Amino acid sequence: MVTTAGGSSVASTITVNRVQPGLLAPAVFKLPAGQYVAALFPDGVTFVLPPISGVPTRRAKPGDTIIFYGVGFGPVTPEIAAGQIVTQTNQLQSMFQASFAGTPANVTFHGLTGGFLGLYQFNVVVPNVAASDSVPFTYSLGGVSGPQNLIIAVAN
Repeated sequence: MVTTAGGSSVASTITVNRVQPGLLAPAVFKLPAGQYVAALFPDGVTFVLPPISGVPTRRAKPGDTIIFYGVGFGPVTPEIAAGQIVTQTNQLQSMFQASFAGTPANVTFHGLTGGFLGLYQFNVVVPNVAASDSVPFTYSLGGVSGPQNLIIAVAN
């Protein structure tokens, strides 16, 4: 039920999944090659994308650490209550794995982002894969494949 100064709505039941992972991949990143995941370099400004006019971009290279963000990845340790701004270092309780074109990547951090509410961060080292503007990017959580079909730009 939603209650405001104008009154209350009819009561309704909703189902909330404890885990329903998704990485940030906005519609504006759907380009002719496919849906790009919104990955950033550590400068927090440059996106991992092929060149786009007016947007700071560059292709990732093997060995680069890039950052992904998402929601719905489930509980962390130490536990942080839902609705609380993150103020401490933590990590996902379930194993997060990432792959570029089927090649596993080293994930150096997987947990909630400090200073935010419910925002997960994944720091990932790009493995040695063939250069392409449409490298398939996949992930799994606790051994279950993520539901998104994503690509990323990699140069060598």
